[in-house]
Amino acid sequence: MSDGLKRLPPKFLTGNEPFRGSGVQSHLRLADFWRWSASCLMDNTARGLVAEFLVAAALKGYICDRPRVEWDAYDFVVEIDGRKVSLEVKSSAHVQAWRQTSVSNLEFEIRPTVKWDPEAGTYSSKPCRAGIYVFCVLVEKDISEHAAVLNTNNWRFRVIPKEELPDQQTIRWSRLERPPFGYEHLRQRIEQVHRGASRTLAEALSDVQAACLEERYTMKVPERRDREVSLSDDS
Repeated sequence: MSDGLKRLPPKFLTGNEPFRGSGVQSHLRLADFWRWSASCLMDNTARGLVAEFLVAAALKGYICDRPRVEWDAYDFVVEIDGRKVSLEVKSSAHVQAWRQTSVSNLEFEIRPTVKWDPEAGTYSSKPCRAGIYVFCVLVEKDISEHAAVLNTNNWRFRVIPKEELPDQQTIRWSRLERPPFGYEHLRQRIEQVHRGASRTLAEALSDVQAACLEERYTMKVPERRDREVSLSDDS
């Protein structure tokens, strides 16, 4: 019995791969298609891909060396300090490729989504979120060419663990609590947020219990007699 069609594994191409077949021009290469399909970098889709690429470049060494896969469950899964975490990249911009009467609001979709498993060919049973969200904004408003998207000085970022995101469908850039920063700090901020979010519930509860015990045995309760008692002292 057949198990169905196997997954086609992703691999990098060089751009020199020729188009083949009857009637095709002999000089056409994959790079020609790339130039034709992805040169309008200010378009929403292309700008989002550039944002993902910038995150991937910042995380070089943490992520596996393979091309982007459209239907991956998460944009990235990285392992830092022996712990894996999923990342979702969201992008927005004040300026769009079309004519505008005013700058755009910076808003991101953050609703939980079902995840596609390319190995099994099925969706997850319930919606979920990535462990960390990387919000990327093209902040420059005076843009006269698509190549401005390639200048990292025109971008700002915020890295937010899922625990800090509200239970809603979208969120504005101004509502994110952590301060924005430049591209040169992106790798470090992702590491810091991951390390902070990786503490288990048991560790957090342990810290709370320790704090409560310390408070219990050091608080002074005023009484008629000037003495120190614990909160459990019934005398």
